[in-house]
Amino acid sequence: MTELTEQRVGYGFGLLGGFLIALGGIVSLAFGVADVAFGRPYGAVGAVSQAVVLFVVGGLAVFFAWLGHRDWSARPLASGILLVVLAILGLVVGVGANLLALVGSLFVVLAGVLYLLEPAKKTATSIMTSA
Repeated sequence: MTELTEQRVGYGFGLLGGFLIALGGIVSLAFGVADVAFGRPYGAVGAVSQAVVLFVVGGLAVFFAWLGHRDWSARPLASGILLVVLAILGLVVGVGANLLALVGSLFVVLAGVLYLLEPAKKTATSIMTSA
């Protein structure tokens, strides 16, 4: 079995979480279309607005998970912090009946924390060796 590092598991969690958030956006968009069909324009505007924000948050989560795994592998701290911030945004926006966005946000925050483990280890090691 291949060795699973924090970076690989974080990458998988980030992708899964980002796709779940985007899937939550699709569900929210479907509710917006249903609201239009039933003649509720204010509900439709709210649902479609939520869908747009969830698409953006999900896309950014996938993007930063990819950056943390590929090009930004020298900077996992930045990727981890940005993923945690995006997860918080996903939790705030996905509050309500959108369970997919909430679960996706949990995966994204786990990815961010996993990306933050390596810088935390390096900092702890440097503090221990300098003391």
